[in-house]
Amino acid sequence: MVQRLVTPMGISPKSWFAVALVVLAAGGNAGSAAPPAIEGRVWRLTRVAGLDGEVLAALREAPNMRLEQGRLQAFGGCNRLAGGYSVDGERLTVAALAGTMMACDDAAMKVEAAFTKALSGTLSFTVAGESLTLAPDSKSEPVLVFAVAPPPQLEGIDWKVTGFNNGRSAVVSPLLDTVLSLRFEDGKLTGNAGCNRFSGTYTRDGSRLSIASPVATTRMQCGDEVMQQEREFLAAVQAAVTWAIDVGMLDMHRADGERALTASRAADQ
Repeated sequence: MVQRLVTPMGISPKSWFAVALVVLAAGGNAGSAAPPAIEGRVWRLTRVAGLDGEVLAALREAPNMRLEQGRLQAFGGCNRLAGGYSVDGERLTVAALAGTMMACDDAAMKVEAAFTKALSGTLSFTVAGESLTLAPDSKSEPVLVFAVAPPPQLEGIDWKVTGFNNGRSAVVSPLLDTVLSLRFEDGKLTGNAGCNRFSGTYTRDGSRLSIASPVATTRMQCGDEVMQQEREFLAAVQAAVTWAIDVGMLDMHRADGERALTASRAADQ
């Protein structure tokens, strides 16, 4: 039997650690008046003390983090991370981070290990324009240096779907041995629905999206489970009306607020 992972509505399979995030965040000082300059931005890592800069520059996607209301979300170079934090003046205290447990190549794992080791405990921070530095104390050299990440980009990227709404109050992962994908570009939507390729049109206004219905597909026939998945997936795609990208992950929602699908960049990008 083909198996899939089923998660409660609103939690994608790739973001299982969100539960840990809520627990850890409860220990952070979410009510403190943290400077807006450090919160609400996606910070992309540009330097780690003691790590060869060429190793960091060679990664397909640089580590990054976002701090907001006592919750820290990050990408370490291989895994997604989450934890709580608090701010006191110009001092940032980071709680222990929970994360996924993927294995990547040696370079990515080396960067992630250095990043997570440095991003712990109490650190002094300095924000200067679009640059953030973190150091063990105000007089030492920074251990982490970040720059503000560029605005999120939906179009021109091959997105590999990690979860989709099956229409029965659950977000599910794709069936084993199937690939679901999306690409938005110049008003045209294309992708793979697991058995057939599909195409359609869309319009976008900021974070709002309208996908024309129905989309066209090729006419291949696959097994019953794969064809059922295809119907459910295409329905989820066409129901999506908003999009956001948080730490490299695409998150799309329906008009009723329920999650339509989640996706990550395809491995070759």
